[in-house]
Amino acid sequence: MFKYGKPALFALAALLLLPPAGAYARRVERLRRVSPASGSAIYLEAASGSALVRFRAGVSTAAAAAQLAPAGFSVGRTFERFGWSSVAFPESYGVEAALAFLKGLPSVEWAEPNRVYRARRVPADPYAGAQYALARVQAYGAWEYETGVSSRVTVAVIDTGIDGSHPELDGKLSGTSRAFTPAPAPVVTDDQPPTAACNHATRVAGVAAAASDNSAGVAGISWGARLISMKVFLDSDCTPDCYDEPGQSCSTDEGAIAAAVSELIPQHNSPELGKVVINISLGSVGGCSPGLQTAVNAAAGAGLMIFAAAGNDGAPVIDSPANCNNVYAVAATDMQDQLASFSNYGTEMLSRGLAAPGVELYTTDLNNAYASASGTSFSSPLAAGLAALVWSAKPSNTAAQVFDALKTSADDLGPAGPDSGYGWGRVNAYKAVCKVVPCRAYAAGEKKASAYPNPFRPAAHRLVAFKTAAGFDNAGLEIKIYTAEGELVKKLPGLTWDGRNEYGAEVASGVYIFRVKTDSDAATGKFALLR
Repeated sequence: MFKYGKPALFALAALLLLPPAGAYARRVERLRRVSPASGSAIYLEAASGSALVRFRAGVSTAAAAAQLAPAGFSVGRTFERFGWSSVAFPESYGVEAALAFLKGLPSVEWAEPNRVYRARRVPADPYAGAQYALARVQAYGAWEYETGVSSRVTVAVIDTGIDGSHPELDGKLSGTSRAFTPAPAPVVTDDQPPTAACNHATRVAGVAAAASDNSAGVAGISWGARLISMKVFLDSDCTPDCYDEPGQSCSTDEGAIAAAVSELIPQHNSPELGKVVINISLGSVGGCSPGLQTAVNAAAGAGLMIFAAAGNDGAPVIDSPANCNNVYAVAATDMQDQLASFSNYGTEMLSRGLAAPGVELYTTDLNNAYASASGTSFSSPLAAGLAALVWSAKPSNTAAQVFDALKTSADDLGPAGPDSGYGWGRVNAYKAVCKVVPCRAYAAGEKKASAYPNPFRPAAHRLVAFKTAAGFDNAGLEIKIYTAEGELVKKLPGLTWDGRNEYGAEVASGVYIFRVKTDSDAATGKFALLR
């Protein structure tokens, strides 16, 4: 076959063939680029056999197809809403050579690689830990005023596909969930009830909106928010834990993500979905591409909110799409309210970044199970779910007003004011809700604190969380555990306890007293510990 251009020296083709059951043989290439910020080399992953192209004004699809056909290229899908198309080409070209050919056509305004996106999570061993994150962000106080059931808001999960059979998620599904096949053979199908290529989206969905107040499992940050699954991964391309094995890549691409965004735009404010908050816990290195930026601009212009994971490399660069304009980037904090060691940071956080707990969040998992999950993949849906909660409290607000409530109510951590790590701060659900609905003032004697679970069984629960309810100020938080006789057992560095004393020894079964103190508030409570 005749080829145009020369293969680039830096195109490294990694052949990742799908199993026979797959829709096609999926290949990923690594493309060397130079970072404008640091001058160092970075490697973008791109889908073989596909590129994103904007044709110049006045060039019809038919005319473009006629120019492409002699080289074996074809228009795969045109996104009229975004003004660009995906173009398929023989994989024997290599992405760099195909881009060189496309950029040489007079009808082409720009041509970009169809970048590959992967789930952004940090592996964590499953265990039945307490939901410390809800205590940390004062969700219990927020729920006294708003649970999300009073108005319809939907969190759209663009990810690996939600397991729609999970009892904490099946009743929360709204509209028609969809599946989008990545390039080079884009296909859109109904996925109703939704299915999972691997566990990532199911864990993400549980953090945002697992069924709550149902005496089972876990609680999502927004009790009443609905869910819709936008599946952009192939079942045959991932292991259940979202890793890849030989012949797999466990990835998606910009074309599939853009297709999902395009599907959601006309459903914003629809009777089925109501307000739409998109969560994209996926990431790729490098700046925001023109194609993806166009897609998120269109969504933001239509009034949707988009949250995305900042990334898990512990690096001074925010992943795409979190680094796109009109996307809210979310970093991860740990149990001690410190920036997680893996959380990325960057200048984007100064204007549109937030932080949220993202270490060992207890959430829903495949096969009706529960697991602990870590990564900015899970801090992002916590922030997105909180946005849904705030939007439900005041549906007349715009997306910008909802974000303003989140950022101005966040607990400022790190350097004073917005910074490149925490952004505007770690989200505070109680304060955010109180930005949009009247919250009454609490007298000191009314302010409560409690322990969850109670009774606490360390062998089963691993951690007990101490939650402060409405009216508490978390500044200067300090928690101390005492025996029933008043002997100090341990001063805690955070909101959780593993049942061990200052010397690391397991304490005996019994009733324990705890005291929560902040710079302005204090409360005591008690709980039972059973060995």
